[in-house]
This record gives sequence, structure tokens and C-alpha cells, in this order.
Amino acid sequence: MIKMYRSVFFIQMLISIVCVNCAYSQVQTEKNDSEILWDPAKKLTWDDFCGDIPSEKGATVAEVQCKILITKAFWDKNLPKYELGCFFIKSESWTSVTDSIALQHEQLHFDIYELYTRKIRKEFEKLNLKGETNTEVYNKTCSYLMIRAEEENNKYDSEVYFNEMNQREWINNIAKELNDLKKYEQTTPDSASMSE
Repeated sequence: MIKMYRSVFFIQMLISIVCVNCAYSQVQTEKNDSEILWDPAKKLTWDDFCGDIPSEKGATVAEVQCKILITKAFWDKNLPKYELGCFFIKSESWTSVTDSIALQHEQLHFDIYELYTRKIRKEFEKLNLKGETNTEVYNKTCSYLMIRAEEENNKYDSEVYFNEMNQREWINNIAKELNDLKKYEQTTPDSASMSE
């Protein structure tokens, strides 16, 4: 199960400076040990789930907290540019189990969030190619895709609950979509240093 931050971007132009808020954090410029940047070579482990188990968790056995965050915002040739990262929040993610099937389930929530991070990057690139300078258009695009990410994660939970065959199908489909959007995987030097 995932509890996602519905990230709302407040993007405004201040002369030639871009100020961006996403979720509760501002532009991230330093490595943060309480968060894990999505990385195709690093899967989550139960040790990454450092949050306290809520006293009223109901039937939920684990929960992932993720966010999409602007890691860099700047102007280039009069166009707003944004670098985004998909982060797992260790201190707010928790588990009461340690089985591999549940971990695989939680990993896919993180992967779905990465998929939507790539979709946002793709849409931002399209806006740049059109020469769009209105940051409100980027804001609306991002907000729409954040809502879609939440809907996708909720759909995933509802379709795979106690259904291993559906779980396998979701894993394959998300892997394919991530591969289809590989061009939009974060590969900047800044992101590499943040994931170390």
C-alpha cells in the first residue's frame, strides 16, 4: 500500500530565478540519507522501512511513502527547465512483515511513482520543444500526472490484493512502461551523486 504526497507545484517566475515547491520540500541540492532516489540497480529492502508502525493500521501490513521532487530548476534560453527525482522516504515508510512477496509489492509502488516521474519529464520536454514559457502550464501538467500516479497506485492495490497472477502482470507491465520511457530516466551527474 502506498500513501503518496499529492505534490502541488507552486511555480513562479522571479526575474530570472525559478522558485519551486513540491510536496513539502523545496528544491533539493544536497544528499539526504533519509530518502532514497529511485535507481534501477537498487531495490528496496525491509531495512529501508524505518517508520513507526501506526497503532491503527487496520489490515495494512506495510506502507511506502514516496515523492517526486524538483532537484534543480533553472532557465535555459528563456525556457524553464526542471530536473526531477523520485524519492522513497525511509522515515515515513513502515512494515510489520518481512516476506519477499510484500516487499515486491511495495517496490512496485515505488516503481509506479518513478514511471510517473518519467512521464512528467517527457511532458516537460514537449512543453520546452513547443517553446512554452508559462510556468503555470508546467504546474498544471505536473499536477495532472501526480493525480494519475495516485490513481494508478490505488488501482494497483485493488487489482493485486491476494492475487499473485495479477501481481506478476503488473510487475511485467510497469517494467515494460519504464523501459519504454528509459530516455526519461534520471541520469544527470547531480542525481548520481544524490543516490550514492
